[in-house]
Amino acid sequence: MSSNSRTDALWGLLEPDAVKVARPVLRGPGRSNALGLPDQLSHSSARCSASFDEPNLLVSAGLIPAVRLAQKVGLLELAEQHVSAGANPGAKVMSLVAGMAAGADSIDDLDVLRRAGAGRVFTGVRAPSTLGTFLRGFSFGHVRQLDAVAARVLAGLADTAPLLPGIHDGCVIDIDDTVKPVFGPGKQGAQFGYTKIRGLNAQLATISTAEAAPVIAATRLRRGAAPSSHGAVRMIRDAIATARRCGASGHILVRADSAYCSSAILKAVSKTGARFSVAMPLNRRVQAAISTIDEVAWVRIEYPWAIPDPETGELISAAEIAEIPFTAFTSKPKAKHVSARLIVRRIPERNATKLQDPLFPAWRYHALFTDNPDPLAAAESIHRGHAIVEQVIADLKNSALAHLPSGRFPANAAWLVCAAIAFNLTRALGVLAGGNLTKATTATIRTRLINVPARIARSARKLRLHLPRDWTWELHWQRLWTAVMTT
Repeated sequence: MSSNSRTDALWGLLEPDAVKVARPVLRGPGRSNALGLPDQLSHSSARCSASFDEPNLLVSAGLIPAVRLAQKVGLLELAEQHVSAGANPGAKVMSLVAGMAAGADSIDDLDVLRRAGAGRVFTGVRAPSTLGTFLRGFSFGHVRQLDAVAARVLAGLADTAPLLPGIHDGCVIDIDDTVKPVFGPGKQGAQFGYTKIRGLNAQLATISTAEAAPVIAATRLRRGAAPSSHGAVRMIRDAIATARRCGASGHILVRADSAYCSSAILKAVSKTGARFSVAMPLNRRVQAAISTIDEVAWVRIEYPWAIPDPETGELISAAEIAEIPFTAFTSKPKAKHVSARLIVRRIPERNATKLQDPLFPAWRYHALFTDNPDPLAAAESIHRGHAIVEQVIADLKNSALAHLPSGRFPANAAWLVCAAIAFNLTRALGVLAGGNLTKATTATIRTRLINVPARIARSARKLRLHLPRDWTWELHWQRLWTAVMTT
């Protein structure tokens, strides 16, 4: 997407050919002591001083390709078109996302985009007070508008970067929720949830493929006491629509834990043409069905590495699996019955206090309910991959979702959506940089690609960036720069 004059007025990043990257020139002493270890300081403390007086230092040089990429996928224009909250929503959403990409996890932290040499590279950046007012002006409808922007930005990123390789053959959607603890009485919607901790409930849906790390397809912020499955039907429909917008033309598998095992959710998944794989609670009917499995039907599987038991956390390296046909929700009207495969995994019970007779083995059982047609071992293994969504949740909590910065619920909901956009943007940067950054965490990508210091020099009406010499990830950074700034 080429930048028009209106875009430049709102977010005045220079044209790609206006900024050139020089060979890094910043030097350090690089000395070693007698043991071959680096000295702590090259000078004594009495000979060291510091002053905040450098106007040409850019703290986060990687924000230049990050913002350019956001421009290329139309973030600013999409926000202007779809979000009706306040004036100039495009520039404000861009400021929020760029600040989060640089590491902001509170409204005050967003001021990093206006300091030092950033003003020589970026224009149109809004002050934290303005951004706070903007967020507090959101309603539920405005948050849904921002959701639409996030879905379209993700589709644009998937078209611009190889963000989801293999999605044409198939993809997996994982849905889960987490309680974000909050402190103080001023947070709207904060309640004690299933974790027994006061907070707000954030629901996420991710898209991943066999070759790609997950990206965030949809988010919802709910009150702290909201059941995990509340609003899941609409959430899954939105995530599936986003996946197809990103190019998913093959099969789609929706994975979830037992909190999402309901007739309404599974029926909704099937109506979209997708398949489901959900953990099944061990109620009496499920236990009775398991008891009918013949001993010869159990197949031993060996895990390539130890995995934690979902109940005890104990590491296990082997288990036995079997399957039987099963019809769930038979206590409901027939129209709500769901028939599929009941796949059961059992592992030895090693707690001696639970063994009535040590001569006979005792087992712990875990069941999943799926219409995935893959072979037994493959279907069971694919379902265990659902844990990948926990990594995304942890990543968010270690970055922009470290705090929910406002007392108003809709403002925090909008913050969550912007955090998802920043997450996907950062993921795209890592993919374009290549190497082991394609599946790296946000913190790693930020350290290696975004928060790279640079000195700004002006020559012939152009800007030149001088970056640190011997930067370990120089090749990745240069690859990202070339992919974003020269195409």
